[in-house]
Amino acid sequence: MKIIDAFWEKRNLGVSAAEAEAEPSDTVKTFLSALERIDACYQVVKIPAGMMELMWAAEDQGFRYIETSVHVTHDLKNINLPSLMERLDKSIQYEPILDAEMENMFENIRKGMFCTDRVSLDPHFEGGQAADRYIGWIKDELGRGSELFKYIYRGMSVGFFALKQVEAGVYYPFLAGIYPEYQKNVFGAVYLYKPLLEAKKRNGRMVSTYISTNNSSAVRMHVQCGFQFREITYVYVRHKQ
Repeated sequence: MKIIDAFWEKRNLGVSAAEAEAEPSDTVKTFLSALERIDACYQVVKIPAGMMELMWAAEDQGFRYIETSVHVTHDLKNINLPSLMERLDKSIQYEPILDAEMENMFENIRKGMFCTDRVSLDPHFEGGQAADRYIGWIKDELGRGSELFKYIYRGMSVGFFALKQVEAGVYYPFLAGIYPEYQKNVFGAVYLYKPLLEAKKRNGRMVSTYISTNNSSAVRMHVQCGFQFREITYVYVRHKQ
């Protein structure tokens, strides 16, 4: 079992946090022993699909299931949109976000732009905490060399995507979305298509990212864009009073 001190969550959520990742070699005994060493207020356990005994053991220890995380990849060899989306794609452009535009992006996140992640859905947290977590995550990643791009539709900035290179030729669009006031527009899979184009433009060989099954529309659109589904991980949380 790998245990990570998620110290950044203290800033984001106001509580100490730790994340534990079960490994194939873990037994129930080693799993429970590792859990005993976790003393953080917010505890997250990630268990690969198929390790049922560990899932049941986590539930016995008071952990609650909150989401399934799916690792997906795209080899960038065929990134054509579904035919119905091609026309819409031509009306949406993207370009780097300027420093002066960052606060507008953060304000849209604070309005509830993202609402299906494990923090947004956790009744122990408030909606503002989830937004602060996204903003903190973005700022951290910018400090590590990640880049931000805005979607432009009819001259208006309607959303953004973040992109980082995790290794030679492999790109991770770790966050993407449409601003709340434009979510009524049917942009479909186009907002996932643009990061693929950018990675391809940089001679990338793969895009690798993660999606939550709490967001059924995101799952559907990743399928439409030709992503391949890889590892599946069940995520549990526990709050120490």
